[in-house]
Amino acid sequence: MYIDNIVRKLDLVTLIIFKTICEEKSLSKAAQKNMIALSAASKRLTDLEQSIGTKLFIRDNKGMQITPAGESLLYHCRSILDSVYQASIELDEFKHGVKGFIRLQANLSTIIQFLPEDLSSFIKNNPQIKIELEERPSLEILEHVQNKTADLGICVVENKTVDLIYEKYRNDRLVVVAQNESYLQEKQIISFEDALDHDFIGLHAQSAINRILKAKADDLGKQLKLRILVTSFDAVCRMIQAGMGIGILPEKVYEILGKPLGLSAISLSESWAYRELYVVSKADEFLNPVTLLLKQHLLNCHL
Repeated sequence: MYIDNIVRKLDLVTLIIFKTICEEKSLSKAAQKNMIALSAASKRLTDLEQSIGTKLFIRDNKGMQITPAGESLLYHCRSILDSVYQASIELDEFKHGVKGFIRLQANLSTIIQFLPEDLSSFIKNNPQIKIELEERPSLEILEHVQNKTADLGICVVENKTVDLIYEKYRNDRLVVVAQNESYLQEKQIISFEDALDHDFIGLHAQSAINRILKAKADDLGKQLKLRILVTSFDAVCRMIQAGMGIGILPEKVYEILGKPLGLSAISLSESWAYRELYVVSKADEFLNPVTLLLKQHLLNCHL
């Protein structure tokens, strides 16, 4: 009965007002922002607090400060409203003839190396299915598939959990990339250990490549000298071209972006330089038909 009473009070308008109060720290600003009378907003908040049985805010001279109970509700509120927003986008697509909607997240390596061709062939055969593709670091992708803000993920997997399904998608290989062949020869770079004596151009700190490079440098008792951090592989290549340092990229990324700029590369022989990319999802019985269709397509692409 208690839970049922709370559920009855958790209508979307009340949740939106509650979330706005958290952001504005003001009931009057929340009412104004949501175009509702202050008295009506106040009543909704009072009814919500009464149904829960505890205060969600403490009022002081700085405004409305959220309580621990309010923090807990805010966490779930964001998830609920995000799901409703996503649902509204997906349902709106049906008005335009779309027969399915898939939220796909992938790391940067996958998007550049493999997905353009793999998704192109899928969309050609399934033009009424819409795919929302978003680039994310591997760790975030796993988290988003886990909490269902992504339907499918493609990424490097360092630690597997029992609540997700991991299926091999593709392999890639890391290579050392330098300004030109003369640079590699002059600096005598023939291994990862040799490369660690030089400045690196790297991706953002959350990238899987950066994490593995730092770990392997630690294993060798050396420091990874990250001179510049950028957010894209093409930026890495341009910095290398300008002589700012060297980098480590997936081989196909080098061929697509680095080679046309005149850059040179050498392969890494270390076993960790060969990486497996996985399609990550919930169990098949929890996937909608169009998501399952895309998943099977991606897994069949390398066969």
